[in-house]
Amino acid sequence: MTDTPDSVRVADTARVGPPRALAPDLARGFMLLLIVLANIPWFLYGVQHGLSVGHPVGATGVDRVVQTLMIVLVDARALPMFALLFGYGMVQFARAQEARGTPLAGFRAMLRRRHVALVVIGTMHAALLWYGDVLGPYGILGLVLVPLLFWRSTRAIKVVRGVLVGLLALFAAFTVASGVSLLSLPQESWDTAVWMPATTDANGISSYAASVLPRLSEYAFILGFTAFSFSVPAAILTGWLWAREGVLDRPADHVPRLRRTALVGLPVAWLGGVPLMLVHTGVWLTPELSFMFIGVQMLTGLAGGLGYAAVFGLVAARLQTRSGATEPDAAGEAAEGAAPGPVTGALAAVGRRSLSAYLWQSVVMAPLMAAWGLGVGGRIGSAGAAAIAILIWLASVGLCAWLDRAGRPGPAEVVLRRVTYGDRGRSFAVGGGAR
Repeated sequence: MTDTPDSVRVADTARVGPPRALAPDLARGFMLLLIVLANIPWFLYGVQHGLSVGHPVGATGVDRVVQTLMIVLVDARALPMFALLFGYGMVQFARAQEARGTPLAGFRAMLRRRHVALVVIGTMHAALLWYGDVLGPYGILGLVLVPLLFWRSTRAIKVVRGVLVGLLALFAAFTVASGVSLLSLPQESWDTAVWMPATTDANGISSYAASVLPRLSEYAFILGFTAFSFSVPAAILTGWLWAREGVLDRPADHVPRLRRTALVGLPVAWLGGVPLMLVHTGVWLTPELSFMFIGVQMLTGLAGGLGYAAVFGLVAARLQTRSGATEPDAAGEAAEGAAPGPVTGALAAVGRRSLSAYLWQSVVMAPLMAAWGLGVGGRIGSAGAAAIAILIWLASVGLCAWLDRAGRPGPAEVVLRRVTYGDRGRSFAVGGGAR
C-alpha cells in the first residue's frame, strides 16, 4: 500500500516493521495468565457474587487474600492490556500488507473478514463454553473503529482517545458521587441489588443443553458492555498510536517512555484498585456500596493495562541489549544472537498463538468447573480456582512451546488466517506477517 489515491499510509513515522517483534508476543503470553485469573470468579457457582465485583462475597482466609490480590492487580487491568495489544496488532498487520504491496481495498477486505470471524468465533465460544468471551467485543470494535479512525491522523486518534478517557473519568466521578449521596440516606432505604444470585449464572446449571441460552443471554450483556465501554476502545486506540511509533517493535528506542508508563501506570492501577477491594471485602464501608468504585476501577485499570504492556517492552529492550541483538529488518532477517532464552521463548510462543491459547483456557476450565461438567467450581473457593487457572496457563505455555519447536501454528490461528487471506493463508509461515 503506497501513497496513491487508492491507498493510505498507516504509520506516520515508523518504517515498515518486522514480521514479529518480541515485546508484543511476550506481553500477549503473560496477558493470558491475567485473563484466565480474571475469569475464575465466574466459575465459582452456588454462592453469592458481588454485582460490581465478580468475586464471591464473604470470603475468609486464603480465599480473601486471593480476592484482595485479584481486585488490585488483575480485575479490569487484563482487559485493557488485551485491547491495547489487539490494536497494536492491527497496525502490524497493516504494515506487513503494505510491505507485500497489498492494495488498500484488499487490505480493508482482509481486516473486515478478520473482525467478522472474531465475532463469529466469539459467539460460538460463548454459546459452547464461556459467556465472558472477549473476542466478539473486539471484533465489533474492529468493525466500528477501523472505518471511522484507522486511516485518520495521529492527532485525530489522540483527540478521540482523550474524549473517551474524559468520559470514563466523568463516569468514575459520577459513581463515586452516587455512593456518597447514598451514604446520606438511612441504610434500610437502600435499594441497590448488590448481589448476583448463583441462579442467574449459566455455570451453575447442571444440564449442558439448558445452559446454552442463559450463557448467550449473559454474553449479550457482556458484549454490549465491553464493546461500548470507554476503556476498551481507548486502549485499542492507544495500541494504534504505540504501533505507529514502533513502541513495542523497537522498545530499545523507547525505554524512557516505557519506563514512565510502567512507573506511573502500575502504581495508579494498584492504588486505584484498593477502594473497591476494601469495600468488597468489608474492611471499609459495606459491600452494598461496591458500585461506587467501579468507574475508578475501570479508569485506573486502563493505566494498569498500559503499564503491564510497558513492562514487557522494557523486558524485550533489556534482552536485546544483553544479547547485542537488533530488531529484524523489513525483510524479516534477524540479527545474530536474537534468539530468546527458554522462558522468554516459551512466553513468546504463547503470544504467537494467543487465540488458540485463549480458547484452550475455556476448553479446559469450563468442563472442569461448571456444574454441567465435573462441577469443581461448586466445591472450591477463590484460592483453589486461582491455582487451577495457573496450571491451565502453564499447560498452554508447554503446548505452545512444543508447537513452536515443531514449527506449527496454533489451530485457531490457522482458521483465522485462512478466513482472513483465503487460500493465501496456507502459505504464510508461523512467524511471518500473517498476524
